[in-house]
Amino acid sequence: MNTLLPKLGELLVGEYKLQKGVKGEIEELEKELKGMTAALHKVAETPVDQLDQQVKIWASEVRELSYDIEDAIDTFMLNEVRELSYDIEDAIDTFMLKCKGHEPATSFKKVTNLFNKFKTNHQIHGVMKDIMDQVKKVSERRDRYIVDDNAARPTVVDVDSRLEAMYRKATELIGISKPKNELTKQLLEYDGSSSQQSNIISIAHDDSYRDAWDTIKLAVQDAKLGSKIIVTTRNKVVAEHAGSGVYEMKPLSDDDSRQLFCKRIFDSNDDCPADLCGVTEKILKKCGGVPLAIITTACLLASKPRNSEEWDKVNKSISLGLENNLDVDKMRKILSLSYNDLPFHLKTCLLSLSKYPEDELIRKDVLIWGWLAEGFITDETRPVGTSLQEIGESYFNELINRSLIQPMSEDNFWDEDGKVHVFWDEDGKVHACKVHDMVLELINQLSVEEDFVTTYLSDGQQTGKHTCTAQKKKIRRLSLHNSNKSYASPEAREQLSKVRSITIFGKVDSIPPLSSFHVLRVLQLEDCSGMDKNHLNHLDKLRLLRFLRLGHYSATELPESIGKLESLETLDIRGARKPSSFKSHKVLFPMSFAKLRKLLRLYAGRVKLAQGLMLGNMKSLQELVIEATRKVIKEIGNLTELRTLRIVFGSEKTFELKESIQTSIQRLTNLQDLDLRNNISFEEIIDMQQVPSGLQRLFMPDSFMKAFPCWINSLMLSHLTTLSICLDFEYLQSDHLDRLAELPSLRFLRLQLRRGGLNDLGLENLYSLRHATIYSFDDDSKAVIEEALKDYPNQAALKIQSMMMN
Repeated sequence: MNTLLPKLGELLVGEYKLQKGVKGEIEELEKELKGMTAALHKVAETPVDQLDQQVKIWASEVRELSYDIEDAIDTFMLNEVRELSYDIEDAIDTFMLKCKGHEPATSFKKVTNLFNKFKTNHQIHGVMKDIMDQVKKVSERRDRYIVDDNAARPTVVDVDSRLEAMYRKATELIGISKPKNELTKQLLEYDGSSSQQSNIISIAHDDSYRDAWDTIKLAVQDAKLGSKIIVTTRNKVVAEHAGSGVYEMKPLSDDDSRQLFCKRIFDSNDDCPADLCGVTEKILKKCGGVPLAIITTACLLASKPRNSEEWDKVNKSISLGLENNLDVDKMRKILSLSYNDLPFHLKTCLLSLSKYPEDELIRKDVLIWGWLAEGFITDETRPVGTSLQEIGESYFNELINRSLIQPMSEDNFWDEDGKVHVFWDEDGKVHACKVHDMVLELINQLSVEEDFVTTYLSDGQQTGKHTCTAQKKKIRRLSLHNSNKSYASPEAREQLSKVRSITIFGKVDSIPPLSSFHVLRVLQLEDCSGMDKNHLNHLDKLRLLRFLRLGHYSATELPESIGKLESLETLDIRGARKPSSFKSHKVLFPMSFAKLRKLLRLYAGRVKLAQGLMLGNMKSLQELVIEATRKVIKEIGNLTELRTLRIVFGSEKTFELKESIQTSIQRLTNLQDLDLRNNISFEEIIDMQQVPSGLQRLFMPDSFMKAFPCWINSLMLSHLTTLSICLDFEYLQSDHLDRLAELPSLRFLRLQLRRGGLNDLGLENLYSLRHATIYSFDDDSKAVIEEALKDYPNQAALKIQSMMMN
């Protein structure tokens, strides 16, 4: 609904040639939907288990109706753009004829265009009339059966599910000795301070919820003489807001997890039968060291027969939302506290994660592109000067801060070629996440209840199917997990006609016929290594498609029909490779590729441009990731709208292009992110006299610089926040770090130091740093760096590593 209202407004004020009667209908519809939107937001703020069933039905009908309206409007607007292009073509033809002294006759094409305009207006009039009829029916149906809330719902107050944990005996508590000692130490350290003010320590963890600190602190604001205030919350932002001392609870260790599990089931610390050990380890892995999940699962298993088959069934079913008992319900209620507190837009983004399989590593960029394509991120609340991509990143970070998704470290992150990414977090950001199995279970259940995502597993089973209503709903988002579900029948194809997003995990040998997807916005195929380009027949039918991901694409060329994707904004074909091969191969881009006038993001590897295809004509491109070729480098300088550029130099041959890339980069005045990589070892790629003044992030970790670059200075790089370089000269001078210290915006620094000592270099003067990674090829320098930064005022999150070179 958030994306629908702006589109209705655009129809009214935009250059769309609507009949007066149609405009009136749209204005009436806009008023009606504004009221419905406000009501839906109220519904979203109410915990799901407290909603009246009648309200749930009404909200579901309104959501379904909004999807149909948006599909109709998007299709109409696309047709209007096409008609406008015809008008422009006619005008050009007429002008050229007049220039040649000919009087243009009314062409058959012009008559056809006039007929199409009349037909389009007639169609939109019919669609608007049908929509208004449906809107009135939905409203009337609710009014007809409305029942007074007080009479309909008995007053029942639930006991807080967390209450029993407060009355556990100390001897029953497991895994708290270390946290208790660390917290005690922190409190005693405050005791030794000379401060007369109260000391506040926030404990951020994954099991509780607490968000009224600003109100609570009014009662303790006069507390002095070393008072101790402990705040617990699962929201990291609240913890940081409450006080300077934040203690982050860690998951239980493997041993403590096993001890807690066994004590709950077998009444002993470690008495698990041998035949149950294997499935127990699987269960504990799924619980992820979270006490709530371990206790809930143990209580559930205590009522089951003690054999591996039964326990394995529970292990498979609990995260799919197929298990129901008192303990599981209690856990869901506790987890729901965090979900219920989410603002409307974050609930939508979190529910979209229900399409992912268990333990799936989720790339942040792919996730956000999906949100953008489906309209989950809109201009409505966008601060001035902030991009929609940046808004998406803030959504992602907020879900992490609320402990609803888990940030993943570089050790767990692999690229499409099977190689570990060693650079992805060097800007201090998180670039991948996972969803804890118990949180996934909750959002799977909520997703099914709201008909948000329909997921089929490899055995054909539908996730959370037992919670579905008897009425057959339209599928809006489809996720297939190694599923071979057939969509050959006309009934099955009809189900696909309203699908807005399809995501397929596992090796894709075949996909549902693309001609069935009339309103698809997202096509995300994670493993296309078993496909050829013929599987993408009818790609040209996906006129509303905005995001296309072809993971492990095995064909050597993109289909010619890709040029018909007139709404496409993001194309991701990173890691193209042949089946059973880790080596990437070139993908040919056809001439039709130039027709993608709305393409904003191209993420690719090795590409070959068709004869005559000019990449520099893709003026809409804002983000480009690609491997260097002579033709690509030559064209890049014409992409003046580029904000993000990552180029990989794959061979000695492409290294010869370094002068060309220097020239091209200097022309990219809007560039904010520059990342230059190489798969071979050589000296610096670039030594520019001038760089784009708006550059914010610069990565050049693979190029050994023989001298400190003259272009790293506060005049050229006043906006630079992130820097990653490798220095390869005899001695690092103090004035070099002085130049880094002069960069006013620098927050993240990654340095490799090949030689020389670090004493008295003034590292502690880099006041603005929030995160620094320093790689040294000398073990002794690690202690020197630590000594130099021990009194660093901002206490940057330091990562100091030693590296050995041959």
